[in-house]
Amino acid sequence: MKTKITEMLNIKYPILCGGLYGVSESNLVSSVCNAGGLAFLSSNHLGNKELLRQQILQTKKLTDKPFGVNLSLLSESKSNLTNEYIDVIIEEKIPVVETAGNNPTEYIKKLKNENIKVLHKAVIAKHAKKAEEAGADGIILIGYSAGGHPGMEEVGLFVNLTETIRAVKIPVVAAGGIYTGEGLASALLMGAEGILMGTAFAATEESIFSIKIKNKILNSSSSDTTVVFKSVKNAFRCLKNNLTLKILELEKNNASAQELFKYLSMSDIKNSYINGDEENILIPIGQSIGLIDEIITCQELINNIIKQYEFCIKNYVL
Repeated sequence: MKTKITEMLNIKYPILCGGLYGVSESNLVSSVCNAGGLAFLSSNHLGNKELLRQQILQTKKLTDKPFGVNLSLLSESKSNLTNEYIDVIIEEKIPVVETAGNNPTEYIKKLKNENIKVLHKAVIAKHAKKAEEAGADGIILIGYSAGGHPGMEEVGLFVNLTETIRAVKIPVVAAGGIYTGEGLASALLMGAEGILMGTAFAATEESIFSIKIKNKILNSSSSDTTVVFKSVKNAFRCLKNNLTLKILELEKNNASAQELFKYLSMSDIKNSYINGDEENILIPIGQSIGLIDEIITCQELINNIIKQYEFCIKNYVL
C-alpha cells in the first residue's frame, strides 16, 4: 500500500499507533513497527530525558523499522522538559514526532531544521490549518469517539475529516473510533492518507494493561465510555468505572477545578495499569471498544485490518 504517509514515513502500511500515556513503550512500539505500521513512544509519563533515551535505545534493539516520539503540549505537561526531549530526539535521529495538546509552533522549527517530520494532532479543521501554517508535515485528525483527549467540540470523525481535508494541503491521518479494515477503507476513500489507532493497540497482547483491564475491555460495548473533565475544559474519554462515575457526579454538582484536578494526577499511572484496580483508575479508551472481541498481537491486528481492507475494496468499491 502506498499513500503519502507510507512514503513520508517509509512504512509498509498507513497504520499508526498514537503515543499512549504510560503504555506506548518499547515493547508495544516495536511490535507495531515490526508488523508494518509506525508507533510513537510516549514521553510525557517519563519525566526525565534520559528515560526517554533509554526507551529509544531499547526500541532500536527490538526493531530496525522507523518509529516516532509523542510530545504532549497540554498546559499541565508543557515545560522546559519538552525542549530536553527534543534534544534527545535530535541526538537519536528519530525521524518523526507526534505533537498533541496545544499549538506546536515554537517547537516545529527546531524539529524541521533537523529534517524531523512533525505530525500534529488536531480536533477541528481550524486547528489543523494553524498547524499547517506553522510548518507541520501532516495532521492527525481526532474525532470525538477517540479515547484520551478528543477535544471540546464534539465533532464526529467523518464530518470532521472531510472539513479538515478541504482546509489543508498536507496529508491528513484519520483517528478516533477506527478498529477495522472497513474503517481504513472508509478513511482512505474520503481522502485521508492513513489511520491512527490507540484503543485498538492498547487492547493487544503487547499492551501493559493488566488482564483485568483487558477483560473489562472485552466485556464492554461502544456505550461503555464516558467523557470527564468537560467542566474544566479538559475533555477526557475513558472507560466507565467507579472513578469516572464519581467524577461525573462531582461535575454535576459544580465541583471546583481544584477538587477535580486531583483526579488528573498521573504520577503512578503505569503501575496502576499493570497492577491497579480497574474500577478506580482512569483508563483512556475510545468508542471502538465495542468492536474488540479478542486480545490479539499487534501483528495479528494489522494483518486482520489489511485483510478486511482488501476484501472491502474488492467487493464493495466499484
